[in-house]
Amino acid sequence: MKIFKDGITVGAHPALFLPKYGTLVIADLHIGYESSLGQKGVFLPQNSYTAIRNRIEELLRATGAKKLAILGDLKHEFGKPSPQEWVEVKDLLETLGAMGVETHVVRGNHDNYVIAILSRYGVHLHEHFLMMDHIVLTHGHLEMDLPENAKVILIGHEHPAVSSLDSSGARYKFKCFLVGKCRGKRLVVLPAFSPLSAGSGINEIDREDLLSPYLRKSDIDEFVPLAVEDGIGIFRFPPIGVMRRIRKGDGANGQGRNQYI
Repeated sequence: MKIFKDGITVGAHPALFLPKYGTLVIADLHIGYESSLGQKGVFLPQNSYTAIRNRIEELLRATGAKKLAILGDLKHEFGKPSPQEWVEVKDLLETLGAMGVETHVVRGNHDNYVIAILSRYGVHLHEHFLMMDHIVLTHGHLEMDLPENAKVILIGHEHPAVSSLDSSGARYKFKCFLVGKCRGKRLVVLPAFSPLSAGSGINEIDREDLLSPYLRKSDIDEFVPLAVEDGIGIFRFPPIGVMRRIRKGDGANGQGRNQYI
């Protein structure tokens, strides 16, 4: 599905492909998340990284992309990388190098102490944003002055999802892309690539509670969610504002149910 002129989704995956630039774009891998949870007494099998790596390899082969752009939060810990993060980040970079992929990382708020390992593997680290003609690729946690020729902004950080009730009252939540306008430019928010991040139901969050300043300063009600679900596909929901009204019981049948699934 085409999201903007130079950007298309890749099946039902939380990734964008920019054919003109031969670039696969993903965000928010949060490698090492299990280790962080373990320190808080929540113990999970440390297997999300294998799923992350396998999916990246699959998408690179499927698209033929020669470049990979990671829009921040490659790892999870805010401080120095945990042993799990060192091992898994190193393995990912070795895998990408063996595939001949040119890798770019835009620094996110979790990406501290990564310069040494990225430089060791020839990975390009961008402090604020990466520019491809008129497309700005950034993490999204910091608002910044954008180049005058910018027309499209791609961000991560928000971990967007959309929540929905069916006619029986069962609740569902789907990772989603968000597509809308910010400061006169098209803004596309990517879902988290980490399989452990279910995301936040954007249609249930007040504007002031959104994470990204790009979204807090936009009319979030006008944004359109494009949900992605493995084994099902990608499907378009109504704008966030419409979903909010339906949830409050102002929809066509007054039941507060989302009739779009």
